[in-house]
Amino acid sequence: MAPVRLIERAGPPPPDEAGSPSATLASKLVGPYVERGTEPFIANTRHRVLLAEVDGEVTPLIVNDGADSDCYLTSPFINYITYAEDFARSVKDPRTRRALLAFIRAVRAVIRPRDLDRVVYVNHWMLATGPALRFTPEQLERLTRALRERFPQHALVFKRATAETAAVAGERPDARLHAIFNRQMYVWRHEPGKKPPREFRQDRNLLNQHRANLRRLTAGEPGVIDRLRELYRALYIDKYSDHNAFFTEAWFQQVFQQGLLEVYGIEVDGQLAYFVTCFVAGEELIGSVVGHDPVLSRKHGLYRAGMSHLMQLAEARGLPLNLSSGSGQFKQKRGATPLTEYELLCFSHLPWRARLSWSLLRRIYNAVGPRVFTALSI
Repeated sequence: MAPVRLIERAGPPPPDEAGSPSATLASKLVGPYVERGTEPFIANTRHRVLLAEVDGEVTPLIVNDGADSDCYLTSPFINYITYAEDFARSVKDPRTRRALLAFIRAVRAVIRPRDLDRVVYVNHWMLATGPALRFTPEQLERLTRALRERFPQHALVFKRATAETAAVAGERPDARLHAIFNRQMYVWRHEPGKKPPREFRQDRNLLNQHRANLRRLTAGEPGVIDRLRELYRALYIDKYSDHNAFFTEAWFQQVFQQGLLEVYGIEVDGQLAYFVTCFVAGEELIGSVVGHDPVLSRKHGLYRAGMSHLMQLAEARGLPLNLSSGSGQFKQKRGATPLTEYELLCFSHLPWRARLSWSLLRRIYNAVGPRVFTALSI
């Protein structure tokens, strides 16, 4: 049995790693982070990035040393508490909004950021939705032991675990992994012979109307990177939360340079008004970063047309389409199926105050999270 290897270096992986699909993904998606850290690409993060290799399977490790993030992607406190508070403020029903805010603030009062934010993320690809966690329970156990030895003061958070993975991992006491509800994702699959929902057909008609102005984007187009940043900011930062990722010009340049993420755009009156990115990982097509002009998108149905385009790509490739989380009602009306996603936590080696905070957070989210996500169709 080969030992777990932790790789902290610049440059491409050595030949014995380069052949695996996970190594190729790691090289393209997070290779620049390993070399330069996260801040040049996501301005509100400041992290080291390593790679872990277990039996040929390669996964990225994001190391938050306790005060390195203002972004929900890499701060458990922001993700589970601050970001949730931002969302609660956007809930339209006043009674629901007040109840959620009061509850979240009560949790905030007893859980401190410093108890959560010294953390090593495992299988974190610095995107809202990255490739699924693919280690076997035995591999997870070995990787956990290696990481606890290397990072004895950090909690461990394994991203994108299914309910089945969480259940099996929890049965292996040596791994000391505990599942916490993270979010509801939505997966769409083409079903031959089945009549698609009305909303799906309406969106496909919208897509056909915009098809002449839809194209795959390249970095060579004048001003395209600045426009992508502008559209991304209009949606994620200005509309939702300043704890979303602050993708820099260098991030968008890497997207085009590496070529793994496909970038598609829709123009309105000769100007780019919408874009969406996607990539293939494992056995799924993952819809990723989106941006649009909110006014034009609403007027011309750009988001709906863009989602229909992703479904068409997935159908042509014979892959399920992972539409990530959020807008649950919208996605289910178009035939997507909800799928619960978990994170696996390891914190039993930490001081008692940190153990208490993690344990309390886990109990709260596992008890309340699924009900809130379902009720609000998140």
